Amino acid sequence: MADLLLVEDEDHIGRGIQFNLELEGHGVRWLRDGRTAFEALVDRREPFDLIVLDLMLPGLSGLDLCRALRAHGVFTPVLMLTARHHEKDKVQGLHVGADDYVTKPFNLEELLARVEGLLRRSAWEAQRHREAQPPPGQVLRFGAAVVDFDRHEAHVGGVETRLTSIEMAILRLFHANPGKVLTREDLLREAWGTDAAITTRTVDNFILRLRKAFEPDPANPVHILSVRGRGYKFMP
Repeated sequence: MADLLLVEDEDHIGRGIQFNLELEGHGVRWLRDGRTAFEALVDRREPFDLIVLDLMLPGLSGLDLCRALRAHGVFTPVLMLTARHHEKDKVQGLHVGADDYVTKPFNLEELLARVEGLLRRSAWEAQRHREAQPPPGQVLRFGAAVVDFDRHEAHVGGVETRLTSIEMAILRLFHANPGKVLTREDLLREAWGTDAAITTRTVDNFILRLRKAFEPDPANPVHILSVRGRGYKFMP
């Protein structure tokens, strides 16, 4: 069982999501606007395992709320709900710190699968931090970047770069497999903890985000390389 925060202003959608997530055994708190959610998450630091966040909210949009959460050091996984169908809107959600998205109208089984995948990923990361003796090599250095997995910190040229748990998981997988080609399916399985429900396009969007954060020239990467027809390769 996990404690989930649902931020959704449409009553019929909110009721349906809350009902079905509670059927899965989760505790669900439902808020209807972004400012109230900001107060709960940032001002009061109320703990949740996952945030299901609508993009279009009164007062403070889901995009602005997600951006504010990451800026204030709240790295709880975010699953964003959007009624928009343009790829740029989905990518924008990922750029501000969302871990995944579902487009309305959504398939209920897909929504539940994505929630479970993010919860598994978060639980796996938490387990690693609870280990008394962390495994060696928990600091990754490449180019001007230094990534400390235990502290969940990343710096480029001495300037902090905030990353989500999924981005950290992808970098951890690259760190463990330098020079090895990893397929999109490999990344889905290891970083998201699922073999289904999340599209490979989502993987590509996260790779673009990591290149923007760490590559000197994101359009011509030298560390996170594409291997046509296969996947990606990390060259530290």
